[in-house]
Amino acid sequence: MSEIYTFNGKDITMNVFIQIRAVVDIIKEARKIDFIEALGQFYHSNTYKTLQNTENGLWAESPEYIADCFFENRY
Repeated sequence: MSEIYTFNGKDITMNVFIQIRAVVDIIKEARKIDFIEALGQFYHSNTYKTLQNTENGLWAESPEYIADCFFENRY
């Protein structure tokens, strides 16, 4: 990935990547699957697409909240 995430002109790429890692860990544990499979499921979800749009602020929520959105197909 070479994506750069910004919010209000500031680089938040590391923040987004940290969130992704934490959410994927939650998915992995909840579904009893390996990290790569959990990562694939998250990357192909609408929640991940929503997370990429940094203007909506989802990246600033807790990993647990983002994971709940994923599990509930909220986005």
